[in-house]
Amino acid sequence: MDPIEFIQKSASSIASTMHKLKLKYNPFSEKPIRGNTKFFVGRVSELREIGEILGSALHGSVANAAIVGTKGIGKSSMLNIIYYATKKQGHWVVEMTASQVTPRQFLIQLLYNILTENILTMSGTIKSDYMEHSSRILDMYRKLNNYGDKVPIHYPRERIERDLEYLINEVKSPEKLCIILIDEADQFAKKSCLSLLQFFHSFLYEEGILTFMAGSPTLMDDLTKISPPIKDRIPKIINMPPLSKDESYDLIRRRLEDAHIDGADEYEPFTENAIHKIVEECDGIPRKIIMTCSESISIAIRKGLTKIDENVVKEAMHSLGISVGHQILNHLTPAQSDIVRAMAELGGSATVTQLAEYLKKSPSTIGTHLSDIYEMGYIYKERDGNNVYYRLSKELRDVLIGEDDELEM
Repeated sequence: MDPIEFIQKSASSIASTMHKLKLKYNPFSEKPIRGNTKFFVGRVSELREIGEILGSALHGSVANAAIVGTKGIGKSSMLNIIYYATKKQGHWVVEMTASQVTPRQFLIQLLYNILTENILTMSGTIKSDYMEHSSRILDMYRKLNNYGDKVPIHYPRERIERDLEYLINEVKSPEKLCIILIDEADQFAKKSCLSLLQFFHSFLYEEGILTFMAGSPTLMDDLTKISPPIKDRIPKIINMPPLSKDESYDLIRRRLEDAHIDGADEYEPFTENAIHKIVEECDGIPRKIIMTCSESISIAIRKGLTKIDENVVKEAMHSLGISVGHQILNHLTPAQSDIVRAMAELGGSATVTQLAEYLKKSPSTIGTHLSDIYEMGYIYKERDGNNVYYRLSKELRDVLIGEDDELEM
């Protein structure tokens, strides 16, 4: 068959099946909200707290905040809401991700984003409000326009910091805030980022700067371990709890309503039992709810179904690995993940010496990681003579070894 015809027929069949499911499109997208609030549910207390922080900052009482929660809980969506809410008020706003970069690269990224998101127009010209500073702004922009891993050596960090201070103190209007939104801020909890956090000690106290960092529940503890003063610079912690059951149902309902064709019932094409299964199993984690619904619809399309029942949802969850074991793996660091996978390959239990030999790492390094994993409750240990064996928890065994290959605990 002609490949072009094959693609066209496949696309046409999907459109037909989607119509049978009473959907115009798959409404369960993981893309950020990007200013569209119709799918945003709950979070009333968190939004109120953010509003109070912004209101206080406008009157000189700046309290930087950490937005913390488990993976998929909605931290990035919350940052996105803050971005559009404050952008509409005319503040300078910068969205960033704390990827594994050097402090200097991060500062360059920050400076570049302040320029391009707030001072330069889409066409690259300077906004009229800032024309009096045009010469220096253009000088900065020329140096940064092609920034990357190899930053020009003639633009040292000291100069970057001076330029940042110039933009904040001389170019920005006093009545406006410079709001910095940093996602995946756990990346800063590394010794290599100590100098960056030290820079933040003074930078975050600048008048008119407000920072929201998003990360895991242990974000502030991890940052404080390598830089104790940072705790004073980020005094507010906004915890993102799971959605309630009512909010979980509302999340699904809103998205389906947006995609329904005329005449569709409330939860179509899902059966009532299927919706209950999703809400019960996904524990109020928005990303898990969205992924499960999306995969269920994909399975229904592949099989030509007109209804999504509990069995389809179970298949979707199995396909996605929506389980406690997978959640644990997502929570582990890469080094910790390597160790538990090595334990699985060695039969589910191993000594420090065995793991060190298997992974070609020093016993002290392996021992440190094992202690951390043990403290989190993800592995067990028991003594056999002179040897201490570490054993995988049942949840990790189910994922890494298989449900039919049980070890006696």
